Amino acid sequence: MTSLSDFEAARRRISDYVDPSPIKKSDWLSAELNAEVYLKLECLQPGRSFKIRGATNALLSREKLPEKVITASGGNHGLGVALACNRLGVPCLVVLPTSTSNYRVQLLEDLGADVMLFGDAWDESNKYALQLAEEPEILYIHPFADREVILGQGTIALELIDQLSEFDILMASVGGGGLLGGISLALESSNASVKIYSVETEGAESLAKSLEKQKLVELPAITSIAKTLGAKKTTPFIFKTMQRLVDRYFVVTDTQAVDALLLFLDKEKLLVEPATSCIIAAALQNKELFSGKKVVFIICGSNLSLAEVEIWKQQFLQ
Repeated sequence: MTSLSDFEAARRRISDYVDPSPIKKSDWLSAELNAEVYLKLECLQPGRSFKIRGATNALLSREKLPEKVITASGGNHGLGVALACNRLGVPCLVVLPTSTSNYRVQLLEDLGADVMLFGDAWDESNKYALQLAEEPEILYIHPFADREVILGQGTIALELIDQLSEFDILMASVGGGGLLGGISLALESSNASVKIYSVETEGAESLAKSLEKQKLVELPAITSIAKTLGAKKTTPFIFKTMQRLVDRYFVVTDTQAVDALLLFLDKEKLLVEPATSCIIAAALQNKELFSGKKVVFIICGSNLSLAEVEIWKQQFLQ
């Protein structure tokens, strides 16, 4: 499906619209894990997540821009699509689950996107978005299944190779799997020898369940607060990719993710989503795996409000 030249082409395609994200050594985590730990700060991208990469590549890989874009999102993918469409002058509609916070809805509307709430989880929103996108002049952008989206997310790996040359472990969270799938495939195509670790939260652990049972599993519902990890099932291609390339997978509780969120804020002065802080929680629980290694954590998103954090703090930590 993919080669190094495919990822390099995606990187060139999006270069006028997406700058490389910075990388920062974490003295705190390096000391905690007895390792050399780097944070790839995708949370500083426009839209506060990596999602602008795949969305921009999906739009620019076409011969001509569509008349309209429709997508479904747990929040961050919608922001990436809205930003890309805004910059390229394409109208867009984002279908969101009814559980989406007003904060995320407002962010999308501020970018000029039309917003529609439908379904209890992303999967229901997605089915409805597909129905709306049946007109030939409308482009539907899937948050993790589209080849061009996966290639766009994989450009992170090419940047990491430029920034660090070599590293031993890469750790990232998984929702639908487009982020870690793209990064893993890009590292493989670059012949990089890197162990890949995935992390999910309980109630959104569709990949972990699938890897455990060695078959594609669909969750009955998303019950985690990490809504941006809220796909009840990934795709057969991404599952097989993860089955082949992921070395270890971890699941943490919402409580552990919130605790790590506050700890990360205190130590690194960065406020990130539970869908990001879950990797910090998993790493701190498995320190022995990182000792003596050069490690990269993908800090993938920071779209949340202080009001949400306060609610979670009262719910889980008091």
